[in-house]
Amino acid sequence: MCGIFGVASAQPLTEPRHLLETLTDRLAHRGPDGRGVHAEERVFLGHRRLAVLDPVGGVQPMSTEDGRYVLVYNGELYNLPELRAQLRARGRVFSTRGDTEVVLQAYAEWGADCLSRLRGMFAFAVWDRTRQELFLARDRLGIKPIYYALLGRRLVFASEMKAITGHPEFPRQANLAALSSYLSLRTVIGAETVFTGLHALQPGFFARFAGGRLELRRYWDIPRVRAGKDRGERYYLGRLRELLSDTVKRHLVSDVPVGAYLSGGVDSSLLVALMARHAGSPIKTFSIGYDAPGYDEGDYAEIVSRHLGAEHRRLVVEPGGFLDTMEAMILDRDQPLSIPHETALRTLSHDLRSQVTVCMSGEGADELFGGYGRVQRSPHDFQKLKFLEKWAGPAAPWLSGVLGDSDLAARLGARDDVEHFLRVYHWWPMAEKAALFTPEVWQALNGDEALRASCRSVFDASGSSNAYERVFYFFEKVHLLNLLDRLDVQSMAASVEARVPFVDHELVEFVSAIPLRHKMRWRSPVHRVAALFMKSEDFSEVLDINKYLLRRLADEMLPPAIARRKKLGFPTPLDRWLAGPLRQRAREILLDPMTRRRGLFRTDVLERLLQDEPDLKYDFHGKRVWMLMNVELWFRLHIDARP
Repeated sequence: MCGIFGVASAQPLTEPRHLLETLTDRLAHRGPDGRGVHAEERVFLGHRRLAVLDPVGGVQPMSTEDGRYVLVYNGELYNLPELRAQLRARGRVFSTRGDTEVVLQAYAEWGADCLSRLRGMFAFAVWDRTRQELFLARDRLGIKPIYYALLGRRLVFASEMKAITGHPEFPRQANLAALSSYLSLRTVIGAETVFTGLHALQPGFFARFAGGRLELRRYWDIPRVRAGKDRGERYYLGRLRELLSDTVKRHLVSDVPVGAYLSGGVDSSLLVALMARHAGSPIKTFSIGYDAPGYDEGDYAEIVSRHLGAEHRRLVVEPGGFLDTMEAMILDRDQPLSIPHETALRTLSHDLRSQVTVCMSGEGADELFGGYGRVQRSPHDFQKLKFLEKWAGPAAPWLSGVLGDSDLAARLGARDDVEHFLRVYHWWPMAEKAALFTPEVWQALNGDEALRASCRSVFDASGSSNAYERVFYFFEKVHLLNLLDRLDVQSMAASVEARVPFVDHELVEFVSAIPLRHKMRWRSPVHRVAALFMKSEDFSEVLDINKYLLRRLADEMLPPAIARRKKLGFPTPLDRWLAGPLRQRAREILLDPMTRRRGLFRTDVLERLLQDEPDLKYDFHGKRVWMLMNVELWFRLHIDARP
């Protein structure tokens, strides 16, 4: 795994070479094993290498034998033997064992069409010296990142934003619409980033840059669900078993030690069980949690490790460590932290680096199989709401108490499933943001219309009228990408390559077509009726079984206490910490004169927020305070400061 950086221009480059090498070295943590550069009149390609396959032969930038194509590449191919054999059959000759040369030769042979043949995670750039054209590509699900910005008739790209924002000609300005998206969804939807003018190449896209013009094109998307024959549980379970076993086996290929992040939940535990079947020695597993009841899955992780004979290490995060690393992490992340447990992930990654270089992780399973029942079951609530609006009329709010839905009245009037979804899936509700932002900022945001439009475009892109399918598509396109981004940054900060077998595109294509009832199943017809009198967040995993097929597979390999346990989701005790050191730190940041002068948030709202202790589920009060701290610290570290 590596870091890539480059500049391509329609005119001769004016940047000093030492500047471009310095920007490349801002990615040194992604590639501590070596640096390489390729420089010409109109292009500069920089590479930082973390050697995982063929440590000797995989030096980059890499050129074809005739010198026409030059490649910088970040990723891993999991169909390396097959693809190399296909290229050899077409006359291509190889001098290395790694996947870098295979990607290079594949592009030389097929051009952009090579992307349909690559199975794995990747972000790469190819300079065509004959056509004076730069080609950029990102893997189908967005496991590996790549960012870009246009500076006049130049394109600057990099694995992380810091290598672009460090360019002296990049105007570092905050993107207010992106920050509003962050407060609602923990992430920025689409190609926008928190910096105006800095974009993320979207998953499943490639780009061409020549003559000062940039062309973007999609080559893959999550398959649309098509109504068809239900092939039955036995078929889907058998095929899932084959596909998941195969992809885990492929992900184990490495010339360096491989381990696994193990939470003790179904997803990571199932991965470790499959790793143990294919590995020739005990698997090294690693877990981390908090010293607070209900916030540590360490005991479950130890049950799994003992059951599978793994070598396990367990860590604990203290409140002091959580706060002390916050600024450093925001500086490294280039944007506000998306999820509180990023601190734990970073700490664990640095610790395990002394034992392994590659680590498996369970991202993707919840999005694919319905692990977020509170939200992925929300279409059930919406259908109930629409029924009441149609048949109960003015009596609908009164009926909310009868139906065990205390805030149903607040959700009445949602225009469509997208608006209802946004009232369920949020960290900062859109209505509360209207009071949080100063009037000037809220006016500039036009009432969050950009966020509404972005969410609606994702739902519409699903190509389905089925509310459940639209929600699942959103989770796979937006929620999963956020988790993958944070995993990449925090693991690579420790020079660790994180691999995500559940995000293998062949597995995703298969699971996306499985009918909903095999992912989220009612325990019985009686339970389904009972759900009419409850909200999805209350009946999920009580009246139904989420990730049904995955749990059936786990039944075969794991103890019942693991295979059938309820999702915990790696919570962080922010409400508890807000009663202690977190509150004081939050006051120092959010009520500081610098924050007041910025004019982003209303001071009176911040003061009430830091005084109140509302009884919200899932530590939402602490999470909202923590997010605002993130935004203000990001401004100080990335906008106010100068390189």
